[in-house]
Amino acid sequence: MNSKITVIVCTYNRGHLLSETIPTILNQDISNDLYSVLIVNNNSTDNTENIISSLINNYDNASTINEPQQGLSYARNSGYKNATTKWVIYLDDDAKAPTTFIKTAIDIANSNKYDCFGGVYYPWYKYGKPVWFKDRYASTAEFYKKADGHKLRYASGGILAIKKSILLEFNGFPVNFGMKGNTMAYGEETHLQQQMCKSGYTIGITPNWYIKHLVNRYKLKSIWYVKNGYVTGRDTWETYSEKVTLKLIVRYSLNLFTKLFKNLYKNTKLLFNKNYYIQNWTIETFRPVSIELGRVIRGIKLLFK
Repeated sequence: MNSKITVIVCTYNRGHLLSETIPTILNQDISNDLYSVLIVNNNSTDNTENIISSLINNYDNASTINEPQQGLSYARNSGYKNATTKWVIYLDDDAKAPTTFIKTAIDIANSNKYDCFGGVYYPWYKYGKPVWFKDRYASTAEFYKKADGHKLRYASGGILAIKKSILLEFNGFPVNFGMKGNTMAYGEETHLQQQMCKSGYTIGITPNWYIKHLVNRYKLKSIWYVKNGYVTGRDTWETYSEKVTLKLIVRYSLNLFTKLFKNLYKNTKLLFNKNYYIQNWTIETFRPVSIELGRVIRGIKLLFK
């Protein structure tokens, strides 16, 4: 087998989803000889191991390893270290790939335009779609307003292709960042891409390479987006290597109150609209505020550490 690219799927206690997601990447519209699939079991305690074995049993291009050190970055690093191809793709374990996924990725890689590239994700409503839920809460498609450009600076780690040589150069993803088991944390792929940009590497994002990403049950509750905002803001200091200063903390504090009053004024009026719900009001009013709150609290802790 002369694989051109390796798809790495890192998973933790998602056995109940893998039977729906893994087959989409194993059944592509190109020959299995052109790509490999490596599933990294990150110390799962459910039936993940059995599910993986049953799924890959009949595929010569699929394999699995276990990474006992808990943490998504550990799992991702084990993945690229065990890959033998020039390029690797990181795909979330709760994502469905279209049948053109691998062919599109190989075409982009062969264009030699990028050292790393990402795509777009659209929502997958496995558990239904509440009347209040907006697609943009679970998609990056809104960032592509025009065909000739996008507003995304860095690619999402859920659909990410990168040269293995770059991962080797930077020792992979920083293990002090990102998810660990069920603990919410972010920033590892963004931090890596930031370092790549400083070294002159080219990152691209293209809308014709996409996945359907699960809108899990907990994401169907508006409070999750507020909590997610706090964690996102909290992790920005380390993610972007920001120097913690009192001036910056004050600025984020002012942003917090500015956004709070502005959003309360703007969004409360929208509650009189037929298609605007209290859940929309909660997310769109308090998520931006929560991001600033996370920055402020984390900044204070770092300043006096």
